[in-house]
Amino acid sequence: MASRSEEIVDAAVHGSDALGSPLATAKYRTYYAEVTAKLASKLSNRERVRYEAEKHLMDQARFIEANGVVHHYMDLGPATGEPLVLVHGWDCSAYWWHHILDPLAEAGYRVICYDLKGHGFSDSDPGQNYTVSGFSADLFAFTQALGLEKHHVAAFSLGAFVSLHYADAYAERVLSLVFFNFSLIPHNRLASFLTPPTLNLVFNKVLRPIERRGLWWIPYIYVLLVMAKNTAPISDVKLATLSLRCCDPAAVLVSAQELARREVLDAVGEQMARVQQPTLLVAGSGDPIMRPDGGRKLMTLAPNGQYLEVPRCGHLILFELPEQVIQILRLFLRSVR
Repeated sequence: MASRSEEIVDAAVHGSDALGSPLATAKYRTYYAEVTAKLASKLSNRERVRYEAEKHLMDQARFIEANGVVHHYMDLGPATGEPLVLVHGWDCSAYWWHHILDPLAEAGYRVICYDLKGHGFSDSDPGQNYTVSGFSADLFAFTQALGLEKHHVAAFSLGAFVSLHYADAYAERVLSLVFFNFSLIPHNRLASFLTPPTLNLVFNKVLRPIERRGLWWIPYIYVLLVMAKNTAPISDVKLATLSLRCCDPAAVLVSAQELARREVLDAVGEQMARVQQPTLLVAGSGDPIMRPDGGRKLMTLAPNGQYLEVPRCGHLILFELPEQVIQILRLFLRSVR
């Protein structure tokens, strides 16, 4: 009989049927059953295409334990390709990268994207350590468990805080960094007091119950009015709102509180000044969350940094302009080989 550690390695490396994995999470099993049932029912052509795309993503699921928590991830492309680890944002999931996966894998990279603990199909943290340093330690444990050595890292929003902390703490493991929708944010006492409870109210008390009722168009309107400058396809919005269903409400609140702390915000500039790897920050000109002026200031601190501002783009570049994201990653990664 295989030991527990052997089971984890088998589920991670050999990629057997995810439902047969001893580590497959309850969230994953439940939603997989729902998607399968939907596909067996009568659907419009548009809905069938959407659920088939979701099932395709779910069929690529793998699970591994990192720091005592089971993490869901996908591992695409040649095993011998340069590894590229993708880190999603706050109240998001690995599926936010879904446009990016196949094109980068086809370009020869080993593309690995995973759900932070408490997000997507990863399990929750019993200790609720949804902090930047906690996620960073998990990223180290995750890459260690996969046997990765040097690798590229691309990150979005909260994932950029995590990845910068990781690159600063484990510099020898990181080949390059790409940040999407990231910025230097000055600490503001009033904003730090008001933002976490406001986000907790909007996401945990309003949007999450709305998603459970299938009223996807309300988050869609919120996205159009607040977050984006481009109209994302409805299928992308529905995929994005799946993260509302799967994310641990405690992760939403604790992470929001974390990003309001002076110590966390002040550390960003200090960490960036120490990172020697080639670093690219991609900002949206109309990002209301991570403002481009803060991105420009942050990259002046980077010893080996580049700044790129995308016109007419909000905070959700992964859904707003995925083709541009693919091209940016291809060109940057090629330049640092």
